[in-house]
Amino acid sequence: MINKDRLYATFMDLCATDSEPTRERLLADKLTALLVELGFSVTEDDAGEQIGGNAGNLLARLAGSGPGEALFFSCHLDRVTPGTSVRPRIEGDFVVSDGSTVLGADDAAGLAAILEGVRTLKELELPHPTIELVLTVAEELALLGSSHFDSTQLSARYGFVLDATGPVGEIVLQAPEQMKFTAVFRGRSAHAGFAPEQGISAIQIAALALSRMPLLRIDPETTANIGSISACGPTNIVPNRCEIKGEARSLDPAKLRIQLEAMTKAMEDSAAQYGGTVEISVQPCYTAYRLAPDAELVQRAARAAGRIGVPVRFKPTGGGSDANIFNSRGLPTVVLSCGYQKAHTTEERIALDQLVLLTEWVLAIIEDDQ
Repeated sequence: MINKDRLYATFMDLCATDSEPTRERLLADKLTALLVELGFSVTEDDAGEQIGGNAGNLLARLAGSGPGEALFFSCHLDRVTPGTSVRPRIEGDFVVSDGSTVLGADDAAGLAAILEGVRTLKELELPHPTIELVLTVAEELALLGSSHFDSTQLSARYGFVLDATGPVGEIVLQAPEQMKFTAVFRGRSAHAGFAPEQGISAIQIAALALSRMPLLRIDPETTANIGSISACGPTNIVPNRCEIKGEARSLDPAKLRIQLEAMTKAMEDSAAQYGGTVEISVQPCYTAYRLAPDAELVQRAARAAGRIGVPVRFKPTGGGSDANIFNSRGLPTVVLSCGYQKAHTTEERIALDQLVLLTEWVLAIIEDDQ
């Protein structure tokens, strides 16, 4: 039933449309036009203004033509950097970029699957329930766009986020809580050649703190990372300021707090040892969630996967998605794997047959009548 050539063309067109975080205007306009052509009503909120971007979240609604309660699907419009001037191409059985950028299958695969799924429904005149779409901005910035979306506008009781690596058929039941932090270390300036012993190096404090921190994979449920360290000054002055930015996340909120306490202690103890100070600010990003395998929406996705002949596997994830936001608001939402590989790298790719299966999965979920 799927028009494969049209699906591939749509996918590559979406990938080729610039859409880095807070700069999603071109893709938002393109999708609005495509969805209106398919019969959706589309509105855009003011999230762009609130986050300093040039586009807001899109809410699209297609009235039902048959029985069944409303469903919602969600994807994000942005992709990580480098995500502009993408040149997608088919290479063997895969779609890839030219290697200088990400491909953008995260999350253009989900967007293309939804578009082709609805086109197929329309062409075959298949009855369907009301379909709602939430297409978010700045998802790659710790779910910034969806955190500004008014989910009370949705009539659906539950939904599906198309946004995970792994083969089609994998269903994410658990995702972590994440917190970010910024730490500013302060020492004392001194001439690095005449009197270095009179100074306190903020860089040295930060280095000691990092050497004492538990980082990367802490346990099967918990991770931590330092993303940046910065200090700016001439080499002949002992630096009096150094800043680091990092994060921690865990499927277990209690473990997350233990990890943050360990990182905070490493920073405070190191500052005290050298006679400096550290100011730490923590920013909660999103909360964890866990769905039961027998939950209604999970079983709907599993039945649909079975009907298109792909194995079903339930799994946790170490990454957040807009589903974290929706679930935190009492709107049950499950994440579906989209078939792409090596996301967030310039080696990102997706197999053509996975793109087709993802579209068939969307169709099967819509048509599920149990």
